[in-house]
Amino acid sequence: MTQVFFKVLVAALFLSFAGCLTSMTAPVMAQEDDHDHDHDDHDDHDHDHDDHDDDDDHDDEAGGLLILTTAQMANLGIATVRAEIRPLQDTVELITSVEALPERQAHVSPRFDGQIRDVRATLGDHVKAGQRLVVVEPLIAGASTLTLSAPISGVVSAQSARIGQTVAATSVLFEISDHSRMLLHGTMMESPDITRIRAGQTATVRLDALPNKPLVAEVARFYMAREAGTGLFTVHAEADNSDAMLYPGMMGTMSVAVGDALPGIVIPRRAVLGGLGDRFVFVRIGDEFERRAVVEGLVAGADTEVLEGVFPGEDVVVQGHYQLQYMGEGSAGLPTDAHAGHNH
Repeated sequence: MTQVFFKVLVAALFLSFAGCLTSMTAPVMAQEDDHDHDHDDHDDHDHDHDDHDDDDDHDDEAGGLLILTTAQMANLGIATVRAEIRPLQDTVELITSVEALPERQAHVSPRFDGQIRDVRATLGDHVKAGQRLVVVEPLIAGASTLTLSAPISGVVSAQSARIGQTVAATSVLFEISDHSRMLLHGTMMESPDITRIRAGQTATVRLDALPNKPLVAEVARFYMAREAGTGLFTVHAEADNSDAMLYPGMMGTMSVAVGDALPGIVIPRRAVLGGLGDRFVFVRIGDEFERRAVVEGLVAGADTEVLEGVFPGEDVVVQGHYQLQYMGEGSAGLPTDAHAGHNH
């Protein structure tokens, strides 16, 4: 009897221990199942994240080029210039104005007191040397009238003579200017570049009134002294004006070539946009326009050397590129569905 009771007691204890063990391990297994489920969710999230990165890469590639139709390019007035390898010289830039050469001007004065009886030339007339300009009657009683003639050939650039006017001996009645050659008066602030300019150097002049007709001139005189009251140094060049395109008072810029000419990849300066440290151009490839960062080298007048960013033979945009830099999605650039599939 005692042995039977002992066996029953052992069996009861074993069943009680097994129940406790089951209750302890069940939450642990459930927690492991939950963890596995979370891990699967995390894998799905990683997959979504990878898809998201792929979309971003696709968008970056789409944003690198602007695509324009023929009509859009015409509306923007797109114009390009081909990058080429050619010699380029360093230049010194000056503000310039056109003036008549002092030695090619003449004043007409009566050299006696008198009264004007007749005027035979007016402001702007082209006259020949010896051509009659004005008739003056001396104020001395009994003196005969005298006719004053042009001392040189040129244009009447100033006139003060009026019929009936009483004039003194020193009065300037006419100024005659020979405009067959003109003086290009350049000014610049003090800088080390002053010491690089010499008489005989070549100067390229671009005038505001003649933007598409650069002039080639020669530095004729250079005096190392400040202009009184301005603090500016002056450079004078001479240019041929046989086609009568230059007039006194025209303004523009003068680029004096200094140093040796060296070959490089050259494009127009107007093709380069951006500020200091962020210079860029647009390169046309068919109907696509690619924005490229560039590093500039030598700058010479209207041209600049490109050290990085453009290759010889490529076409850079020189007109319409200001608009291109602001074009993007929904305009004549990126297609409106460029971000399709980019879901958050």
